[in-house]
Amino acid sequence: MSITVYTITDETGRECSNCTATKKAMDRQRITYQVKEMTAMERDTFRQAGHMAAPVVVIDSDSWSGFRPDKILTLK
Repeated sequence: MSITVYTITDETGRECSNCTATKKAMDRQRITYQVKEMTAMERDTFRQAGHMAAPVVVIDSDSWSGFRPDKILTLK
C-alpha cells in the first residue's frame, strides 16, 4: 500500500501541528509513508475534493484530511 502525507509549513518553516501529530501516530504504528510538502496547485486540488485541513493523507483507495487517529489505526 502506498501512503503519502501532504503537509504544509508556515512562513517560519514550522510544520502544522496536525501534520506532526499524523506523522508521529504513523511512526508509533510503524506505518511506512512518504511526506510531500503540499504545492499551491495540490492545495487547490485537495480543496476542490473537499479536503479543507492539513495534512491530506492519500492511500491507494482512500484519502482524508486533518489528524485522524481512527483512520491511521485502519492502516495497520
